[in-house]
Amino acid sequence: MGYTKLFAQLPFLSLVPGYLELYVLPQYAPALTSVSSSGLPRAAGAVLALHVVAGVWIVVWGLASVGAKRKHYMEKARKDGEKDVDTRYALPNLYVDGTSVHARAFNCCQRSHQQVFESYTQFSVANLAGAICFPLTALLSASVWFLGRVTWAKGYAASEGDAKKRYTSPFSYGVWTGLLSSSILGLMSAAKITLG
Repeated sequence: MGYTKLFAQLPFLSLVPGYLELYVLPQYAPALTSVSSSGLPRAAGAVLALHVVAGVWIVVWGLASVGAKRKHYMEKARKDGEKDVDTRYALPNLYVDGTSVHARAFNCCQRSHQQVFESYTQFSVANLAGAICFPLTALLSASVWFLGRVTWAKGYAASEGDAKKRYTSPFSYGVWTGLLSSSILGLMSAAKITLG
């Protein structure tokens, strides 16, 4: 998927649903857009719950996956006669030093988990900001991001060292679509709050 297709999806994940949520849903489904005693839309609670549950799950799942892959590739490296396996593969090393097929394969798995820490904060802040005014659209955008994150990580872990294979599933692009969509939603929410 090229950048053109990626940006072409954004109106369908942020602008159009945001417009519908703001101007159409209150007339036809007022319960979905009603405001709680906290002053926030009730649906914002669903976004918070998704972030708490899925956010924690993504980190723990990635941690367990990397731990299992570390053991797996250490054993394969030992079996294939690689040198200094314990020193190179064992903790506290984040990545494995070297360019062997096993080192590259493990490093791809580790990279998929590390990338969560590099992007989750930006995604989460933007998505939660968007949920203040557009909770249902933010829920859609977050779902795309989490689905993309899982498929992207699975593709990376199964790549056997070929990082390009992290995009074997079309859902993998959800990591970027969800991030950009959430950024737009955060800006839309800020504009709505500022302009009234």
